[in-house]
This record gives sequence, structure tokens and C-alpha cells, in this order.
Amino acid sequence: MKFKKPILALVSLVAIVASAIGPTLRVAAWGPENRPTYTNEKPADYATFNSITNNVAVGDERNFVRIREAGTEQNFGDEIQVVPGHEYEVYIYYHNNAATDTNASGYGVATNVQVASAYPTVVNTNERGMVSGIISWSYVTPEDPNNAKEGKVWDEAYVTSATDGTVLRYKTGTAIIHNSGKANGSVLPDDLFTDGGTPIGFNKLTGTLPGCAEYSGHITYTLVAEKVESTLDKMVSLDGENWSNEVTAKPGDFVTYKVVFKNTGNTNFTNVIFKDAHDEDLLLRDGSIKVYDVNNVDGKTIDNILDISGYNVGDVRAGALVQIIYQMQVREGTSACGRGLKNTISVAYNSKDQQSDSTIVNVEECTTPTPPPETPKEIVETGPLEITMAAIVALGIAAGGFYLIRTRRTLKAVKSTVVGESKAANPFDAEPATPAEPITPAEPAAPEAPAEPASVEPQEPVVPFAPEAPIAPVDPQAPVAPEAPEAPAEPENPETPETPEAN
Repeated sequence: MKFKKPILALVSLVAIVASAIGPTLRVAAWGPENRPTYTNEKPADYATFNSITNNVAVGDERNFVRIREAGTEQNFGDEIQVVPGHEYEVYIYYHNNAATDTNASGYGVATNVQVASAYPTVVNTNERGMVSGIISWSYVTPEDPNNAKEGKVWDEAYVTSATDGTVLRYKTGTAIIHNSGKANGSVLPDDLFTDGGTPIGFNKLTGTLPGCAEYSGHITYTLVAEKVESTLDKMVSLDGENWSNEVTAKPGDFVTYKVVFKNTGNTNFTNVIFKDAHDEDLLLRDGSIKVYDVNNVDGKTIDNILDISGYNVGDVRAGALVQIIYQMQVREGTSACGRGLKNTISVAYNSKDQQSDSTIVNVEECTTPTPPPETPKEIVETGPLEITMAAIVALGIAAGGFYLIRTRRTLKAVKSTVVGESKAANPFDAEPATPAEPITPAEPAAPEAPAEPASVEPQEPVVPFAPEAPIAPVDPQAPVAPEAPEAPAEPENPETPETPEAN
């Protein structure tokens, strides 16, 4: 590789960085392990990255990801123990190892150059978290200039913690590219922390980077170590005052839930999402959900989404708490009887961490009423009322029939008395009497009477209104002539009496 005078300043800068990086004690888990390596004296004749083993600034370029505590004079290294409340600086070196004279032919120019990085979000005491860097690019070789190839190299540094559950968080806006071109000092987007990464460059971040040390550079960003601690408590009550983990209720009862979440750590939580999961025999009461936090000290009523998509309260700063109160009803009916109905609240924050807590509503056994004995089919179809009515109707029919028969016999007796049983003894021929006006009985409203029962012997009806019978002569052989009667007064509206039959 041929160096030119304009890059002497860059070499000085690299030397300063090298003093901060210090000697490399070992090669980290770089890859690919079988890639060709080069030296300062014999660089590559095509675009390839971080494969020189004796770089004057960083030593073996294959070990290009390192870390140190931010704001200190410590050397960058391959491993460090993080402490909550401290910040750490990640270093990623990049260098296109092609010789300077290959740029003109195009073989030394790398295109589609992207850098990606990743870090652990939580570090526990028994873990070794990995901070990675990946460089990818496109290139062609003199041996096969018509076929573009893809290259990729990677390396890692490691973090440990003496405190369980230590969280690492990217400090927004600290990912910066450092080089001697116009892109120096540019803040890289958060795409740096995606699988595809973000483009880099010399004067512009377009992904194009020529070969040689003068176009090399590095990227730094800051991680904040935090201790995530929080408490989550869910309680249930029948009266909204006496809270516990379990209550006993009946179908149709309303129960009240209270959720208290507190950030007890030294870091703020982001995107804190609460979600409720419950037994199907618990029904969320419409409009009952209220959220209390630093922004809603009097409570804020939210939509009924807690048990569907969940509710995002936003950020919860260190030391702050959130309280949620809502009601549910035990389903009416027997499906919940004798069962323990579970209700669980979960809270997620920082996109990954999650806690949960549960309560139980024990539903009383339901007493099933004893069914009455089965009624005989005849009684079910004809009850006591129907039987009584049928008897009344039957008696009415029988009485009507008896009355009709009696009336007919009465009329017959009257007729016999008026007309006479025989032609020889007709008292009206000798002494006519004023006939009583016959009373015609009204026709009963009852239907045609049935045949008279054989078992009932009807008595001879008494004729209360029959006219007095004339006294028969002592001797029918020699009748005594009666005195001539006085002529009867003529009635106002006389009816023509029935003409007796001639003797």
C-alpha cells in the first residue's frame, strides 16, 4: 500500500486512537475464521474489510469491536463488567484493505457498505452478554470482474455484571462516525441496531468506500447500565375497601380489581403496557376502567381495551407508580357455580421485560331446586278447575232436561184437566167454567237434554198452577142439572180458548 503526504494527519489520528485501544490480549470471536488475511506491507487487490493482522493503530483488525467505561482513560478491551448507573462506550473499527492503486480500476472500491451492531438488553450475574459488530459490502475481483460478490465480517466484545438483572440501554444520538472525510461526526440512525445495519461512507453516508487507510474510520456509541426493579400487585374486593388475593362471590355479583405498579429501579421504563386476561365467566363492566398516574391524579377513564389489546400508559419514570381500578361481574346462571375464576394482569415495558400477578374469585355452590313429582297425564290435561266446570255443565244439562220433561208433563196434565179424559164426563158441557189463562213456559237456554238416566226414577211433578177440578156428579146415570152460572166478565184481551172436541 502506498501512502501519500495528505494522509499523514490521519496516521497521527490513528496513532492516538491506538494508544487508547491499547494492546490486544487475545482475538475475540471474530469471523469468518477462514477468510484471507493481509498485512500493511501486502494489502489486498480487491475490496475486503478488517483482515490486516498488523495494523499500526489497532493491531489485528479482525478484533475490531471493543468496549470501555465512558468518560474514563481506560483502554478499549474485549470484555468489561458493567455497573448500574455507569455508561459504557462501544468502539467499532472499519478499514477497506484494498491497495490504493486498485481504486482507479474499481476493484478496490467497496459498494453497499453497511455496519450493524447489537447488544444485550439485560445482563444477569451468570451470563456473558455479547456486543457485536457486523460489516457487509459488495465487491468484484480481478479474476472474476463480471460477477459481484458479497462480503461480511464480524466480531464481538463481552459484558458481565455483579448485579442480577442489569439492563443496558442505548443512549439516543450517541452513535457517531469518525473519519477524515466530510462525513466525520455524523450521527448514525437507529438502523445501526437492525439486522441490515446502516450505510457508511467517507464524505457521504452512501455505502461507497475506497480502499486504503486514509478512508478508514470507526464508530462509537454509548450504552447506559441500569438496574430495573419494579413491583406489581393485583388485589380484588367485593366492596371496594377490603382488598385481598381471593374473595367469595355469587353469580351476578360485581367484584372490583386494583392493580398497583411501581418503578423501584434507577431507570425510566418506556412503553409500559398493561393487559388483563380472565376467566370467561368474568365480564368486564363497561366504562369501569380508571387509570391513576402522575399525569392523571384524579383518574382517567379509558376504553374497554384492557382485556383485548391492552393499554399503554407510556413512560414510567424511576420511583413513579401507576394504579388501575376496574370492575367485573360474575356471569349469572350456573356456569360459574363452585368454580375459582382466575384473573391475571401483566405489564410489559422497555419492549421486552414483563411481570404478572393474579387473583381468584371463588363462586359459591348453587343450590338446584328439587323438581315437583311428575303429575299424571290425565290431571295435567284436565286439572281440578276443568273437572269442576265439567261437573257444573253436566249438572246444568241434566237440570235443564229434567225441567223440560217436568214442564211437558205439567202441560199435558193441564190439557187433560181442561179437555177431559173422556167424552162422557166433560164438565164443560154441563157447566162451563172460566178457564185459567194457560202459562206457556219459556224454552230453556240449555241445549237438548240427553236421554234420561235409567237409574233415576222421576217423580210425578206437582202442578202448582192447575185449575180447580169440577165436582163430579154423584150418579152419572141420572145427572142433576146445575144452576145456570152467571155470565163471566169478558177479559180485556181474551185469548180464544181451545175448542173442546165434540161429544
